[in-house]
Amino acid sequence: MTSPRGMAVFLMLLLFVLLPGVCQASNFRELDPPGLSDGAGIWANIWNYPDGDLDSYCSNLKEHGIANLFIQTSRSNTEAIKYPDELGDLIETCHRHGIRVVAWSYAELVDPKADAEKMIAAALFQSPHGDRLDAIAPNLEKNLAADKVETYCKQLRQALGANYPMVAVVYSPLNRAPEVARIPWKILARYFDVIAPMSYWNSKYQRLDPFTYTVSTCQKVRELTGRADIEIHVIGDGMGTRAPSILEFLRGCKTAEATSASLYPNQKTTAEQLASLARYGDYFQPNSRFRLASFRQMLKSHALAGPDNYDPSQLLSRGDFFRLVVKHLQVGDSSLALGLPGGSIPLSTAKGDLSPSESGQILIAAGLVVPDGVPPSQSWLSAAVYPREAFALLAQIVESKRTDGLRKRADRSQRRADRWFAAPVMAESAERQPASPGQKPLNFLDAAQMVLEAGSAMH
Repeated sequence: MTSPRGMAVFLMLLLFVLLPGVCQASNFRELDPPGLSDGAGIWANIWNYPDGDLDSYCSNLKEHGIANLFIQTSRSNTEAIKYPDELGDLIETCHRHGIRVVAWSYAELVDPKADAEKMIAAALFQSPHGDRLDAIAPNLEKNLAADKVETYCKQLRQALGANYPMVAVVYSPLNRAPEVARIPWKILARYFDVIAPMSYWNSKYQRLDPFTYTVSTCQKVRELTGRADIEIHVIGDGMGTRAPSILEFLRGCKTAEATSASLYPNQKTTAEQLASLARYGDYFQPNSRFRLASFRQMLKSHALAGPDNYDPSQLLSRGDFFRLVVKHLQVGDSSLALGLPGGSIPLSTAKGDLSPSESGQILIAAGLVVPDGVPPSQSWLSAAVYPREAFALLAQIVESKRTDGLRKRADRSQRRADRWFAAPVMAESAERQPASPGQKPLNFLDAAQMVLEAGSAMH
């Protein structure tokens, strides 16, 4: 039977993934990248600065879940800060209401260095009481030759440093504007923290439904940057769009696992558009940016192999989940060798190259996993894995690490696993333990978040 502490750990993991609003990666918030907040955003240009009572304006944004305000500070043909007094008041008021303010500028890149200086000036701008902008978001739509873009990006990074948050606003790769073919995606991914494609499904160059356009935009950005872990903030078409299309846009963001989203309005964001954005939480987990940071850490540590087609929203196989668990948590004592078909593999090899099948064998031999046969079939290893099964495995590992360790568990491997753990927390196959209604299989981001949290729970 599972100990009370083991059950508590299991319930903690269950609450974390099924109810992300209850528990939000408390031990790993330092992985949450700076610059943008989890939550919706809206955009304003230099002709439509908020006026009147700024406290009422910001209160209204906050009530509708707006976490990021993107405010234009310049164009290539204006001074660096078009309205410094208004900008200072806006930054201070937004910050009082917990809203981040991001400066954007339309950079034509005829003179990349001059354009860069305007954005640097925005980043260094201070309000009367010393508040600063939270990030910059250059809008790059013209003269996108690789050398011009790199000159611009390099000057920004050299002036602002490696840790200053920068967002690249670019066309959706689906847009048929001539400049799209020239976008140097890998350069942008090297210098910017976030890629923000303009997912304008009413574009004069191509019309697709909001859901399809958004999903395809995210998939193509990952492919073109060559970065499965690139942070994508999708800018939705707010130019006259109504609630049904905006909600389909948000659904597309959810399906594609975009990290965050915003709307660019025609003039000012309408009440209907704000009401649609207020439903942001129905489509985005409140810890979306932490999930991406977890996934990125797993890639860097080689605990996780990158998904095909650079799409972390795709489903994870059971074998890949086993590999992730073994390599990240390094299950057991490194001196312990388990007998496997074809030889004995010490657990220390978990730090090196380990196949999904070998990882599964380690977990099976330790009594942590009950396979569908001996040896387990390839179809079982390549099948999708559901949260219930994943929770059970992680809860058992956390408990074994906290108590008598895997060595003692392996010494008792002749005992049936179903005598150690109550049925609700057994890591049985999906066929014998179907998913709960409404549950979806794990994708790469789900798995990375779960395993990172389990690792935290063991310490």
